[in-house]
Amino acid sequence: MKSNLKKLLFGASILASVTGLATAPASATTFTLSGSDIIKYEAIDTNNDGILDTTVANPNADINALLQGNCSVPAYLPQYQCQPGEPGGNLELFASSEQLDLNQFLANQDVTSLQATFDDGRSMTLSSLTAVDWFGEDLNTGYGANTLANRWFSDALDTYNINDSLLGFLGYSQESLYNTFLNSGGFQRFSDANISYVNNDNGTVDIGLAGHYDARQMLLGVSSTQFEIPLQASEVVKVTHNGRTTYAYTFSAADSTLSSNDGTRSHTGVYDPQFTLDPVDVPEPSILLGLIGVGGLVVAKRQSQKS
Repeated sequence: MKSNLKKLLFGASILASVTGLATAPASATTFTLSGSDIIKYEAIDTNNDGILDTTVANPNADINALLQGNCSVPAYLPQYQCQPGEPGGNLELFASSEQLDLNQFLANQDVTSLQATFDDGRSMTLSSLTAVDWFGEDLNTGYGANTLANRWFSDALDTYNINDSLLGFLGYSQESLYNTFLNSGGFQRFSDANISYVNNDNGTVDIGLAGHYDARQMLLGVSSTQFEIPLQASEVVKVTHNGRTTYAYTFSAADSTLSSNDGTRSHTGVYDPQFTLDPVDVPEPSILLGLIGVGGLVVAKRQSQKS
């Protein structure tokens, strides 16, 4: 009786261990870069008050340390503020995107990527965008086309109820604003995501994106005196996982309390789109029963050796 109990307990411990592999929270443990058009920004304390306040380029920064930050408040809810110094540094993919005019961007096919591998074995790849991502294989840049460019731009305007009536006061329609944005390098500016963190909690991944807390000037070409409320829009990052691809972005930011020192005063906002990983593969019940059986055999063998 005692021997059978030991076998049962031993098998149960194996079952619990295997099951735990599928349910335990996981965090990004390894980051791998692909491509060279990347800028690493670390957060530093310029006021000597013990609080990180400025992001500066540092090509020697360790990416695994750089991307371990977070925002303690729900960064996906508007009007929130991270704790002082959060989320820390970030990694900019496709850093030269804004230097390209539209024709150069349409011809460019280079991609920079960051692969995050979690300690449960799952992984995802975050990549910069090309013109094909925005405009499709045929590079249709036209207003109203069924493209990511039109969906993203429309989502941005719809989020803030920006319609033709409102734009009329600024001398625009939605179509003319789209064309102005297109021809002034707008899509290039939103193709180079700055990744602050990649945090996995049981398969729900928060992708921290550093950007402008107020993107009015970038979206509408207007200053705060011309439009009363801040307009928020993250850069777009391409997410690839288990053969499926999506584009992550959001129009709601938390205040990061940080600012870049490169003249753009970026990194002031933290955007937090989320991505759901596919479940971890769990062994079939027959395999689990087999493991329990193996455990019983091991115990039985030990008992036999003792006798």
